[in-house]
Amino acid sequence: METMPDFKDIKYVRPDIDTITVTIKDLRLKLMTAQDINQASDILMEYEKLIIDFNTQYELCNILHDLDTSNEYYTDELEFFDNASAELSELSAAMLTVMINCPCAEGLKHKYGDMIFRKAVNLKETISPEVIDDYAQESSLQNDYAQIQSEAQILFDDKELNLSMLAPYLESTRRQTRKEAHKALDEYYQGKKETFDKIYDDLVKVRTRIANKLGYDSYTKLGYKIMERYDYDPAEVAKFRDAILKYIVPLTVQIRELQKERLELDDLMFYDLPTLFKNGNPVPNVPGISYEDVAGEFFAKIFDSRPSFFEVLSEHGFTDLLSRKNKSTGGYCMYLDGYSIPFVFMNGNGTADDVATIVHEGGHAYAAVTSADVSPFTECLSPTLEACEIHSTSMEFLSYPFMEMFYGEKAEQYRELHMTQALLFLPYGCMVDEFQHIIYDNPDLTPDERHGVWKGLEEKYQPFIKYDEDHPFHSMGGAWMKKDHIFTSPFYYIDYCLAHICALQLWDLSREDMKEALTKYNKLCSLGGTDTFLNLLDKSDIESPFNVDVIKRIAFACSEFLNL
Repeated sequence: METMPDFKDIKYVRPDIDTITVTIKDLRLKLMTAQDINQASDILMEYEKLIIDFNTQYELCNILHDLDTSNEYYTDELEFFDNASAELSELSAAMLTVMINCPCAEGLKHKYGDMIFRKAVNLKETISPEVIDDYAQESSLQNDYAQIQSEAQILFDDKELNLSMLAPYLESTRRQTRKEAHKALDEYYQGKKETFDKIYDDLVKVRTRIANKLGYDSYTKLGYKIMERYDYDPAEVAKFRDAILKYIVPLTVQIRELQKERLELDDLMFYDLPTLFKNGNPVPNVPGISYEDVAGEFFAKIFDSRPSFFEVLSEHGFTDLLSRKNKSTGGYCMYLDGYSIPFVFMNGNGTADDVATIVHEGGHAYAAVTSADVSPFTECLSPTLEACEIHSTSMEFLSYPFMEMFYGEKAEQYRELHMTQALLFLPYGCMVDEFQHIIYDNPDLTPDERHGVWKGLEEKYQPFIKYDEDHPFHSMGGAWMKKDHIFTSPFYYIDYCLAHICALQLWDLSREDMKEALTKYNKLCSLGGTDTFLNLLDKSDIESPFNVDVIKRIAFACSEFLNL
């Protein structure tokens, strides 16, 4: 890492899609007739370099845009990628299809493994020339939603706040403050409802159109292929949701009853839900400006290695942790393919979510660094997303013994808060997933009917929610519009739930044997994307989250931990 560049010195250059197209077509012709495995390998590696270079500029453009959404240059560049990435997907599908059928296919499979071939077949089934423009339209609509969210300005407490900066008010210890903050949030989304309804309606239509053109009777089936779900299907996911409904939802009802007693309230309203403790949710006892230093120390301790990977990333400018005006919302870890370096992006705002997000995205970054050399194919460096989320979510739970570094005497309260939120999240994540299954299996629903679907699912998965007349947007079933994954990453959200059940297994083990838990965790990270989800779990000695007995066992361990 001595030659590692500083992020500020990495220059963005728009890829030349015309040159890339000509070159890939030429490589494709060469691969068709390659008789020698070494020749075929050289052709594929030349192709991979083109893909990596393109991806790197796309990733860099996304980061630079998100760091300052007022910079119109990168907003415009993302529009270029809307079309260019769709074109490149078609080229990749054609190239990898040739790989499957070339004279050296068996030798290549023996040399590189099955996974790149699985991905090649899957890509062939999710892309074709007649849907390129549709994919570009989908990407443009996704960017429209994200741009509107990033530009949100909500007047509250005599300040203009973005969505991240409003968050601390939403969990204020003063009930009137949080009620008014939720009202301000409600009014913001009520003002955007018509716009977001139109964007989502267009997204459902274009995704359904893509699916139909590719021969699928609904986007649900195509969505599962896009998510690369090689070893489970919607029926297994439905059974998983049922198990969460049966074993986790009752625990969340108990949690909310305890919360009502703790806050000394006659009725727990929806604007009370974020505040789990009477004296407020625990907040870090270190200032935001020190997050990078403390996180660096934290990762050094948990992995017993100095300098930690996070310290190196921070030193070279590959972390940006604090919220500010004109910065995009949310948090993520973006891997820069061409440099084999992850970038950690988040919006620290002084709440307990800050630390969970640092650790979560740090887990992604650690896994990316760990598996950087696991395959010569960039497509196989990272696993499918539910496995990726085990990397990050497990780190949240394995961090428990080290939370004094961020919270001091409030560390135990943080652990209670975090575990509570994990249990509360599981039904919510399943609700988001079931909502999307219903929507894409019934693409002709009206916007009002979609809101009705969400309202019904809230009653099923979150039976404790109570709204009042000051929050009409939320009470009519609008809260799903706040969840960016529903707009930008269909069918992604259940991945977090599956990952939680796997991560909680490692947490439960870590209470008795942290070394063994870290061994399993490191094994999973080191495998990268070289196998399917369930096979990766098996190789790492982690049980499948689709095993109902595992969910029952986890529910018991968590309820015991929280004294429910």
